Amino acid sequence: MNKVIKNGAFALIHKQDIVENGEIAVVLVNGDEATLKKFRKQNDLIILEPQSNDNSFEIQIYDKTTSIEILGKYVGKFEMK
Repeated sequence: MNKVIKNGAFALIHKQDIVENGEIAVVLVNGDEATLKKFRKQNDLIILEPQSNDNSFEIQIYDKTTSIEILGKYVGKFEMK
């Protein structure tokens, strides 16, 4: 997420269970792995896109067989200087 949130900054999250396409969300995958990614729903697919300059982070694509739960929406950041 370093394109949006610099390393060491705090992400501010509004707890909610619905987000719009293109918004950044905290998403729980399979009940045990939380991630902060740009969210998109396309037909029966959920697409989670990293916003990072690090190419080791890849787009994650899930179908309806994967448990996906939206925990909240990114609303801002807090950076300490």
